[in-house]
Order: sequence, then C-alpha cells, then structure tokens
Amino acid sequence: MSGTRKTGSSLKADETRSHPVGGGHEEYKGYLSKTTKGAGFTFFGRIFALIFGFIASAIIARVLGPDVLGVYVLAWTVIMGAAILTTFGFEGGFVKYISMYVAQGKTREARAVYLHGIRFGVIAAIIATSAVVLLRRPIALALFKEPRLERALLFMALAMVPYTLARLQAAGLRALKDMKRSIMGAEFWFRIPRLAVFLIFYYAGFKYMRPDLGLLGVVFASVAASITSALMTFVYLKKSGPYLFDRGAKAEIPTGELMRYSASMLAETTTAFALLEGGRLILGFFLKSTEVGIYNIVVLLAMIATLFTFSFNAIFSPIIADIYHRGRIELMKSLLTTITRWIVLLTLPVYAWIILSGEVVLGIFGDEFVRGYPALVILATAQLIDSTAGSIASCLAMTKYQRYNVYNTIAMAIVSIGLNIWLIPRMGIAGAAVATACSIILVNVARLIEGKLLLEVMPYDHATLKVVATGAVLIAAAYLLRGTALAPTTWYWAGAALAASYATVFGLTAVMGIKEEDRMIIRAVLQKVSHTR
Repeated sequence: MSGTRKTGSSLKADETRSHPVGGGHEEYKGYLSKTTKGAGFTFFGRIFALIFGFIASAIIARVLGPDVLGVYVLAWTVIMGAAILTTFGFEGGFVKYISMYVAQGKTREARAVYLHGIRFGVIAAIIATSAVVLLRRPIALALFKEPRLERALLFMALAMVPYTLARLQAAGLRALKDMKRSIMGAEFWFRIPRLAVFLIFYYAGFKYMRPDLGLLGVVFASVAASITSALMTFVYLKKSGPYLFDRGAKAEIPTGELMRYSASMLAETTTAFALLEGGRLILGFFLKSTEVGIYNIVVLLAMIATLFTFSFNAIFSPIIADIYHRGRIELMKSLLTTITRWIVLLTLPVYAWIILSGEVVLGIFGDEFVRGYPALVILATAQLIDSTAGSIASCLAMTKYQRYNVYNTIAMAIVSIGLNIWLIPRMGIAGAAVATACSIILVNVARLIEGKLLLEVMPYDHATLKVVATGAVLIAAAYLLRGTALAPTTWYWAGAALAASYATVFGLTAVMGIKEEDRMIIRAVLQKVSHTR
C-alpha cells in the first residue's frame, strides 16, 4: 500500500496499515464519529416509530382481525402505489437539487425546485384520486375479488393529496438535513393520529354496530392521519427553510434536468414498491384477505431487522459522496468495513430473538397470526443477509455507479414478482416470503461483485471472522432453546430474551477483543442514549 512506511514509530505504522490513506487516522475517526452519532438519532427516531407502530398495529389487528385488516392493507397499498406516480420521483429530486442550491446560497432556485415539485404533486394527486374513485369497482371485484374493498377505496382516495404532500415535504426536510423533523412529520404525526382516530371511531359506535364497520374506522383514521402529517411537515419545513416560501423574483432552474432526474428516481421507486409491496398485492389476487392481513404483520416484524442498516446508511451515504469526490477511496474502504461489522453485530440479536420468540410476538396480534412464523423467519434471514452487504448500495449510489442500484432494484422486482406469482398459489404466505428473500439474497450477491469490480471495496476484513463466530453461537443458542422450557411464553419474557441476545453479542465481542474504532462507536451510542433520556 502506498501509505505504508517501514520506518518510524510503531503507532504511525499501525495507523497507516489500518487506514491506508496517508495520515488519515484522525479524519477516519471524525467521519466514523459523525456517522455513528447521526445514525444514533435516525435509529432512535425509527425505533420509536417502530415501537409505536408495533403497538398500534397490535391494537388494530386485535380489533379488526386478519380478515378485515387484510382489506385495509390492500386499500392502503393501492394508495401508496398511486403515490409513487403522484410524487414522480421528486422526493429524490428534492434531496439532490434543493440541498445543492442551498449549499451554494441559491435559495431562490431552491424555492423554484420546491414549488415545481409541489405543483406537480398536487395536480397528479387530484388526477389519481379521481382515477381511484372511478376504478374502485374493477379494482375491488375484478382484481382482488373483495367487495368490501370498493367502499374502502372510495373513502381512502381522500388521503391521496395530503399523503403526497406529506411525502414531498418530508423529502424537503431531508434535503435541508433536518432528519429530526422529517421523521417527526412523516412517522410520529401519522402513526399517533391514526391510532387515536381509529379508537375514537371504534369506541364511539363501530364497536356496537356491524363488525365490518371497523374497516371504515381505520380508513377514516388513515385519511385523518395523512392530513395531520401533511400539515405538520408543512409547519416544520417552513421553520427549517423559510426561504422556500418567500415571495420574490422567480429564478430559472434546469426544469428538464430536474424532471429527467426525478423520472429516473421514479423508475427506481416504482420497482422498489413492486419489490416491497408486490407480495401483498399478489397474495390479495390469489388468496383471501386474511392471508394479506397475516403477511402484513409478518413483514412489519421482519422490518425490525432493517433498523440498523437503514440508520447507518442514511448518514453514511452523504459522507461517502464527500469522501469519494475527494478521491479518498482507502478511507471509504475502512469506513465501510467498520460500519458493516457493527450493522451485522446489532442485527444479529434481533434475528436470534425472532427465531426464539417469533411465535410469542406474533401471538400479541392475535392467535391467527401465529401461523405466519415460518414466513417471518424466512424474511428475517434475508434481512440479516442484507445487513452484510447493504452498505455497498450506498457506495454505488453516492459515486458514479448509481445506475447499478437501479439495475439491481429492477432485477429484484422481476425476480420477486415472478417467484410470488409462482409460489403463492403453492405455498401461500411462506411462498411470498421465499420470493422476497430470494430476490434480496441475489441482489446482495450482485452488490458484492459490483463493489469489488467497480470500486474495489468489500465490506469484510479479518475482524469479520469474529462476527461470524458470534453469530454462530447466538443463532445456535436460539435454535437449541426454542421448544424447551427456557423458551419465552409471554411478551415480557420475549422482551427479556431480546435483552439477553444483545448482552450475549456484546459479551462475546468484548471477549474476542474490541478495536479502537469499536470503542468509539460504543461511546457515541452510549452518549446518544444518555442524551435521549
């Protein structure tokens, strides 16, 4: 390596060998600290949203049951699918162009980008609302063979405009690097109002009337939550970027370039939607709404395993962009291996917990949901594998190889949809899980190859062997304890099992040896925890 010296102090030599960037150890530590602290807030924001979402989903699922819940999930998925078109990739366009113009001090241009996207989104949302209302019968009867879906779509369409605005405004907050308000507006101010309004509707009358009216309760609650989220993201955006709302001279922006970039983001988000939500829709096409309701809860629980991958990569991505464009490839390699190691270490306890306590946790939503356990383990396994290579996607996205992420997403969607159509009639919920898992595993293999060939990076180093050993011990223990008297049988023992999983990982990591950058991450996380109290 070019930075390695055969003479000089041993400390300097060690630093150069560990971080072959020519005296970049302090820079490496600075970036690592920034990534960890930033990921800390994103993680705690997401974990709060996930915990509250878990509680809210458990309440709604127990009240409605898997059958009615499945109808609601289908209706909301249709709205989310239409919102992909109404936002037209401007979420990505905002993050790129608004942040770029703000960094250059061109606030009028940033305002022009924002207004262009908002106008487009509102007009498209009005058109989409009309389309859903007009097509609600063929969607409900011809596509999903579910008569109750027709009425649900009629009222759910009212969420289209506010939901589109909430998504675009949350993207504007991300462009201004205000992740706190973005998460608050999009997550907090959607989930809490939805649960509150649903409970008000339910206990005000639906509980004592026909049971199927509970479906309208959760539909109206989702509309009210979308409106609340849109209002709050607007308020937050006006505080974070008041210049986006200033009345002044208009600025010229490359509208064609903005539209082309947003269109490319539209292609990526469309295929991502097909990948993530295709299983629900195809389940609704082939099977009863009950299966959709159960699978929806399975996906919700499996997504817990993505928390650390998402949180670290949300902060890692802009840092990679900075490092890459300054030509510090070796620094990028060092950060990638350290961050990947910790993503996997923090994901492993969740995976072991799902293996050991998955049936108990599913039982919280209702006894009928327990049969989704095999699908839950399959999806969680795929998410664990994704944690080992997911950060390469950030490296590709923030360099000149972004198009490979698009190729990967398209390939994932094609594989997932094809396997869903083939496996769901044969295997039901488990078939949907296998289809999604296969696509996730294949795309991570592709990411590893692309990272090696295009950027000469791999997310593993010699310390990865310690992670593998830790994972083997933890997963073996989970399988051995499952079915014994020591396996959790209640929700509070399941919580204790999760805590024990993390204690085991941290204990084994300490026994095998902790590197300096690992100590830095631990200190940053503990500091973040103490500040959130």
